[in-house]
Amino acid sequence: MPLQFGIWSPVCGGWLRVVNHEANVSTQDLVKLAVEADKLGYDFYYIPEHYLNAIHGPKYHVADGWITAALASLNTKNIKIVAAVQPGFKLPAVVANVSANIQNQLSNSRFALSGIAGWWKLEVESYGDVWLPHSERYARLEEYIDVIKGLWTVDDFNYVGKYYTIKNGIITDKPTPTPPIFIAGESDRAINLAARHGDYLFINADEPEKTAALVQKVKTLAIARYGRNIKVAMSAFAIVSEYTAEAEARLAAIYRSADQQQIKYFQEQIDPNVVAHNKLDISQTIEANLGLSAQLVGDRYTIIQRLKEYETVGVDLIILKFESMLEDTIRFHKLVISEYTQQNNLVRL
Repeated sequence: MPLQFGIWSPVCGGWLRVVNHEANVSTQDLVKLAVEADKLGYDFYYIPEHYLNAIHGPKYHVADGWITAALASLNTKNIKIVAAVQPGFKLPAVVANVSANIQNQLSNSRFALSGIAGWWKLEVESYGDVWLPHSERYARLEEYIDVIKGLWTVDDFNYVGKYYTIKNGIITDKPTPTPPIFIAGESDRAINLAARHGDYLFINADEPEKTAALVQKVKTLAIARYGRNIKVAMSAFAIVSEYTAEAEARLAAIYRSADQQQIKYFQEQIDPNVVAHNKLDISQTIEANLGLSAQLVGDRYTIIQRLKEYETVGVDLIILKFESMLEDTIRFHKLVISEYTQQNNLVRL
């Protein structure tokens, strides 16, 4: 199956840790981006959950992901809206209920949920949660997803775990169909949780060869241990121009404008046990989810060739980030996705 494409919603402002950044993007801007992506034909709109600004630092504004998800759902027609959630900020039963409302009443069955274990101690403690070790964060996330899926599908749901207890849990308007679940992470705990519960494992960008190993690991595990199939989504940062030299010049300008102070700050804030963030040089942490590691920089043909490499190793969905929110979303679809789709249609014929 050809790759699908999504857009990452910049709830924390501009995606890059650069000096001249768009730090305060409004909820209206985020909904406008969702509407444009929907018109163009993107498949997913991914909305992270943060309460401190994970791009530019805690002094800057951050939009609310769940308000954005509700408004984006209401104002679009076809694109799937993915809302991320991190245990500790909301009880799982509350998320199950809100998700059911968005699925049934706002999105016309276009909602998906992404489970995040978390990596930023300051954010967790600033909002009243308790910072747990990496393995415990995933253990809690597993219970969190257990509860949500149980409430979505079982009447009078009961659950007793280490972190959550539910007695006769009730959601009268259960989501129809049951929303897909993304599990974010690359550790063994994340991969196992995704294999058991996820419809997608959501990973950060890396070279195709290294990505292939992750893809094979989770897809094989899901079938062998749990008898189910799973897809893989990957975040990536892209710069496309008519000519590769133009795209590379834009990338060079980004590196020249890197905010060294903010990059150093987040290098110190990131939990070293988070597997994907063991790579901590400027070329990767200038973008929060290591998106430049995908090397989607160049003319349309260079990028299409790279996309086909990811498709070959089993990536199913790429969630894209761009330097300029609306302009690059439109440009990438015009130059890359339209051509990529046309080529795949010709192959199928």
